[in-house]
Amino acid sequence: MLEVDGIENVPRSGRVMLIPNHSGILGWDAAVLHYEMFKIKKRLPRTMAHAFWESNDFFRIGSEKLGFFPADFKKAVRYLKKNKMMIIFPEAEHGNFKPSINMYQLTEFNPGFVALAMMTNTPVVPVCILGAEENYINLGTVDWFEKKLGVKVPIPLNLLPIPSKWKIKFLPPLSFSKYNKKDIKNEKFVKEVAENIKFRIQSNIQMELVQKGIFKF
Repeated sequence: MLEVDGIENVPRSGRVMLIPNHSGILGWDAAVLHYEMFKIKKRLPRTMAHAFWESNDFFRIGSEKLGFFPADFKKAVRYLKKNKMMIIFPEAEHGNFKPSINMYQLTEFNPGFVALAMMTNTPVVPVCILGAEENYINLGTVDWFEKKLGVKVPIPLNLLPIPSKWKIKFLPPLSFSKYNKKDIKNEKFVKEVAENIKFRIQSNIQMELVQKGIFKF
């Protein structure tokens, strides 16, 4: 079951960047958000994806058809200048593979999306996704794979997802039109803006959990 709230905050046209929290091991949150944008807004988002999707021709061809692209800043700029919708998960795999003991606790945001928004004058819509955290129980990641291969491998207790109620909440958009090149080069400022957006998402997730009666998170 999926509930969508605040969809009016997402424009039907023009460049826009959706910035969600990331969770659920297998990336179902990305797939569900991608599908909802296509279904409701009739837009095919470009989603910045993990390098795994570029690991071989089979995955690369399939991911390109879905609108996925690797973490390439120049390519992201070109997409946004063509007035595309883009989805970026600033937590990357750190949020997706975090242990269930840290459920609904956002990890550090990579601030690159802020510089990207400033450079292209792209509005940012923070997104809260609830439900994916509850589908899988994850013990953490295998350090050996990360040290040797540079790839995180999760340790889930269940392979089949546990049923849960999902909710996607779109927060009011943030404008970056007043910023200039000087602001982009200010790394401390860019990081502070990313942390502010992270706080907006985290606080809204906390309020949603309280309403659901889940207090321990």
